[in-house]
Amino acid sequence: MSLNERIKELRKNLGLTQAEFGRRIGIVQGHLTGIESGKKSVTQKTLKVICATYGVSEEWLKTGNGEIFVQSPDKRAKRLIRFFNELSSEFQDYMLMQLQSLLDLQKKQIFSVPKKKLYSKK
Repeated sequence: MSLNERIKELRKNLGLTQAEFGRRIGIVQGHLTGIESGKKSVTQKTLKVICATYGVSEEWLKTGNGEIFVQSPDKRAKRLIRFFNELSSEFQDYMLMQLQSLLDLQKKQIFSVPKKKLYSKK
């Protein structure tokens, strides 16, 4: 399987349209169509952005060897990435704004999180 085919496989596994996958990595749908069909090559920059955006192993994307997704030691980070990727682009933007607000509050030490858990695991 070629790099181009692995990108298409990744997109389909994530359940994203070409337009949505491309938008998240900064390329238009037509360009992604060309990449997936093998008519356009993948730049190193695009490769790095795909890996960073979707938590994909660069080794797998380049060669097909190893696991598709980077293995994070923190299960919470994996859950966060999975939830984020399931959101529409509008809700992703909202989530990022909320996370920034939480960081700002933490920096100002205005808000302290209670010791008990604020969420339940499903």
